[in-house]
Parts: sequence; C-alpha cells; structure tokens
Amino acid sequence: MGLHEKITDSQLYRRWIKKRAQGPLAQFYGITPVAPERRVSDIEFVAVDLETTGLNAKHDEIISIGWVLIRNRGVDFSSAHHSLVRPTRDVSESSAVIHGILDSHVAEAPDIDTILRQLLPILAGRVLLAHHAPIELGFLGRACKRLYGAPLQMPTVDTLVLGLRDIHRQGTPLKSGALKLQNLRKTHNLPPYRAHNALTDAIATAELFLAQINKRDPKGELELDRVLR
Repeated sequence: MGLHEKITDSQLYRRWIKKRAQGPLAQFYGITPVAPERRVSDIEFVAVDLETTGLNAKHDEIISIGWVLIRNRGVDFSSAHHSLVRPTRDVSESSAVIHGILDSHVAEAPDIDTILRQLLPILAGRVLLAHHAPIELGFLGRACKRLYGAPLQMPTVDTLVLGLRDIHRQGTPLKSGALKLQNLRKTHNLPPYRAHNALTDAIATAELFLAQINKRDPKGELELDRVLR
C-alpha cells in the first residue's frame, strides 16, 4: 500500500471512530492529526510509558503513567508528568515484584478516566512516542473504548521499531535483549537509568528517540512518515 492509500485509509477510519467517540475523546478527534509529510524537526512528540498489572490489555490495567513532551528536538522537562492510577482490581504480586507498586500505593490515586481527561488534550495534534508502542496503544485504546465508546488512533513512533530497523540496516545479527530500552540506549552512548518507573522510562525513551533521529537526520529534514511504526 502506497503513502496516499495509507493516508486515505487512515482518514476514513478516523472519521468512522470520530462519530462514535464521546467526551474528551470526541474533542481529541476534533483536532487534525499531524500530517505524515511534515518534518520530524517541526513536530511535537509525547513520550508515554505505562506500568500495568500485566501485559494483556483485555484483562490487566494501568497503575502508573508518565509522559514528557519533545519540542524543537529536545526534551521539555517542564512538561514531565507522573501519576499512579487506581485500578478496579488488586495489584498482583507478580507485577508488584517488577514495578514495586502495591495496593496501598494506588488506593487513593486518580482513576483512569481522570488521567485520560488530562492526557488526551496533550496527545491531540501531536505524535505518540513509546518503546514497544503496542503496550501503550493497547492499554490506552482499551480504556478509551470502554470509557468513551471508541479506540485511540493517532500517529505513533516506536523506538523499539527504529532500533530494529537500525540493526537490519547495519546487517548485524539480532542478539537476545538487544531491543530492550536500556540496551538500545547503550548503543547511542546514553547513560543508564532506573527502569520500571513510568516517568523515568518515558524520559529515557524520549532521549533514545532524539539520539536515533540525530543519527538519521543531522540536518533536520526527515519526514515523519519515515519513522512512523
């Protein structure tokens, strides 16, 4: 499928979703999405990371979220935001071991509806950035459909996919763990960070993306379509 067909298909799907969206998601779809032919250097991105009770968006829930904006090819730390999220069920021991979030931590946290009412206006008219984006898209989309009647569809860049493309382009074998966020950061000489904190991971993803883009596009002429997932 060519670029024109992709755009047409995406626009038709977006119009179909927009008719069904309610509340803040309807307002989100009222804002024109970023055109794929725009230059990456001219676009604002929202790096998002989630901590969840598991990996299945149909059954598990978001319990922590962090985001930060990229503007003018730099991380806007003043936009950084982190929040715990109150789930509808108890946090399992198996997930708590990974992220350290317990039931007592999220008991008084805002629910996902409150969080999405903050996040959706920030995402509108920007590009979502994530590491292994199907997780973020799956959980956020599932929550949007449950609360507002339609899924979340928006331009998305995945730093894991960009890392995989780099490895293929270099012709090197794909080693186990090579696509983990911390390992891809190492390949770009970025410092280590504390994993499994949603905001820290979002910032780490933003920094990795900027390194990936600077390597691809030192003159700032790369179009968004070249890096979309």
